[in-house]
Amino acid sequence: MNETMFNLIAQADRVTEERRFEFAAMPVGWAAVLALGAVVLVCWVVVWMYRTEARRGASMVARTLLAAVRCAVILALAAILVQPVWATYLHRWIDSYCIVLVDDSSSMDLRDRYRDAGDAARLKSIMPPGQEFPLRRADVVSHLLTRDDHRLLAALSARNRVKLYTFSDAPELVSTLRAEHETEPADTPESGATASAFDGVRTEFAASGAATNVSRAIRRSTESLGGAPLAGVVLLSDGGFNQGDPDEVVARYVEEQGISLHIVGVGDASPPRNVRVTELIAPENAFKNDPFSLSAHLAAKGMAGETIAVELFEGDSTTPTETRRVSLTIDGAVEPVEFKRTRELIGRVAYRVAVEVGADESVADDNSKQRVVNVIDDKMRVLVISGSPSWEYRYVSRLLTRDGTFDVSCWLQSADTDAVLDGDTIIDALPASAEELFAYDAIVMLDPDPAEFGPGWARSVERMVVEHGGGLAYCASRKHTPQFMRDPAVDDIVQMLPVTADPEADLILNRIGHYQTRSWPIQIEPEATGHSILRQREGVGSGGDLWRDLPGIYWHYPVLRERLVATVLMRHGNPQMRNAFGSHVLCATQFVGAGRSAFVGFDSTWRWRRNGDEQFNTFWVQMLRYLVEGKLLGSKKRATLFTEGETFQMGSAVGVTARLFDARFEPLVRDSVPAYHQSGRRRQEFVLKPQPDRAGWYEGRFTPDQTGGYEISLTLRGSGETESVTATRSVQVVRPNIEILNPQMNRAALAALAGRSPGGRYYEVDEIDELADAILDRHEMTTVRSRPEQVWDRWWTLTALIGLLSVEWAVRKWVRLL
Repeated sequence: MNETMFNLIAQADRVTEERRFEFAAMPVGWAAVLALGAVVLVCWVVVWMYRTEARRGASMVARTLLAAVRCAVILALAAILVQPVWATYLHRWIDSYCIVLVDDSSSMDLRDRYRDAGDAARLKSIMPPGQEFPLRRADVVSHLLTRDDHRLLAALSARNRVKLYTFSDAPELVSTLRAEHETEPADTPESGATASAFDGVRTEFAASGAATNVSRAIRRSTESLGGAPLAGVVLLSDGGFNQGDPDEVVARYVEEQGISLHIVGVGDASPPRNVRVTELIAPENAFKNDPFSLSAHLAAKGMAGETIAVELFEGDSTTPTETRRVSLTIDGAVEPVEFKRTRELIGRVAYRVAVEVGADESVADDNSKQRVVNVIDDKMRVLVISGSPSWEYRYVSRLLTRDGTFDVSCWLQSADTDAVLDGDTIIDALPASAEELFAYDAIVMLDPDPAEFGPGWARSVERMVVEHGGGLAYCASRKHTPQFMRDPAVDDIVQMLPVTADPEADLILNRIGHYQTRSWPIQIEPEATGHSILRQREGVGSGGDLWRDLPGIYWHYPVLRERLVATVLMRHGNPQMRNAFGSHVLCATQFVGAGRSAFVGFDSTWRWRRNGDEQFNTFWVQMLRYLVEGKLLGSKKRATLFTEGETFQMGSAVGVTARLFDARFEPLVRDSVPAYHQSGRRRQEFVLKPQPDRAGWYEGRFTPDQTGGYEISLTLRGSGETESVTATRSVQVVRPNIEILNPQMNRAALAALAGRSPGGRYYEVDEIDELADAILDRHEMTTVRSRPEQVWDRWWTLTALIGLLSVEWAVRKWVRLL
């Protein structure tokens, strides 16, 4: 049922019926005078003629009777000509409406301290005794609508029907209040709320909307009335105007439409004083005893010249782990505050950066941010395969063998059968079966000879990466790479690389030569400077400048371009080494199913050691750690949770995806899986449903209704219910940014908007008692005339005429006038 139909049905009991006897063809004006004169004249002539009738036997009584009958016939014919009818009139009372719009955006959830003494006094005069500052804006609105000494909703509904809406980015009908003081639930498509009882109503507002769109609220709510008269619109808001038309356009609209707009400003209009933690950047995963950074980004308003303490809390500790003092020289962004941490204990640990809430801060819940870091201690099993004992192989194998976080096995294809191979775990043959390959977390291929691999081996590597989350790194060199890229036996491996092979690569190599005497710099892609592979350790620096300072490259293998989902880290610095897709890609990475792959298109990273080992070691260690993260964090677990991000806005849905395996590590098959989200002590369940055509993948969502940290959890039972596996994921819920950038009440814009509307006005909160009297009763009465019921076109009309004529004939016969 649409809302317009609802309005008509709701007023059906206010229709009255009236029946009238009318003449449908009665002439009017001079025509009526002439018609009446003609009838009178004809009747006079008839009477005169009968009076002067002198025939024998015609007495005066007989002649008078004949004259009367003849006049009756004439009058009956005249009545037929003006068409007498019974008309039915329906009189319908159409109620006028008063629309009440309550701002339900998240800025209405703010608690104001009212630094201005006048504003504070206004609030104290209308709030219940004992209410102390800070006051929540939405609670102030609830009190204004329903307070005992002057119930605004009751006063408004005394003259007009009241439609109560809440709005943020769009209006939502809450209830319709009859003028007879009856409350009926909203029965319209856009309503999902339940109306409260009118008497003693205690309206509560969630105040969780993402934006304030006053224009849409006014337009949609007034248009929903259809043709019903509008007495006025009452707006209770802080005047955010951060979405949709600006206040000037809204003012022009209400002025053109003749809408009487009555606005009550709610909130502290004082210039805001606020410092907030806008972002806390931290790695999702870190390795045991490895240093990592947490970067806190701050913004301040109205606090220039002050010094604040920025504190870092680790885990559940209430004592700060580290404190930094920051001077706020100007309003706006503040230099990021860096914290360096190293952790020995493995597992998930929460880090929270907080700034103390000032006594007069406008927003109190944006002074902290939290991130969860997963500290890993798993030793990574890496298989290194090289076609020859190149310099790259020698230094990479030695580096990984010395690093205690790797368990390395090396397979040198060109080695003699009785040669002693490198590595922590010595192997005497290339792992060939799927079971042997799946034992490794990553495979590093340093210019391997494809002749040793078959299609079955390549498919096993593909399964290891795509299905089980393993990592694959390929480093090109002169000897075998051109043949490897063309060999169909290893096409499954080539297709996993983050680059597309160039069919003209051999021609390019022949043109530039296999040996070059000049080196060219490496270009770091701007968006790749913060990538996990290029992140530099403490004391070394970060960014593209460091990499460009390293020795350049000589030989490289040309590829056509990066794949669509790949991230390019390095490109060739030679302006001639480019094609239609840009400069040649030297290093790129991408996700491949559950795993990751990387491509290094040159074989001279070992030259970086000229200026020390740090950059060479950092590049290879971080690349291997990045590639194996998928398996260490996901594929070794029966349950892994994913979200679309780490930070969500309050009121927006949080999408959760889970990858689940049974006790045999086969994709889990269930109709649904229960999951939970917890904030503080509140723990609520939501359901994950299986994704179509993706075995073992489940998805669901929930909508957070408060700010702060949320922990999402899921537990799988093992066989016999004796073993369980739990997966967790932490997210942060914040207010929509546009709602807190300018948190003060915009009194000037609201007052100007009300002043532009016909008969409108701006009210302070202590003037609320004057509002109802300013909105008049605008009801209308409409009258509908139904199809008339004809009186003259009946059988008895003809019978009466025939009867009168028959009487005249009989009398004439009797008195012998025929």
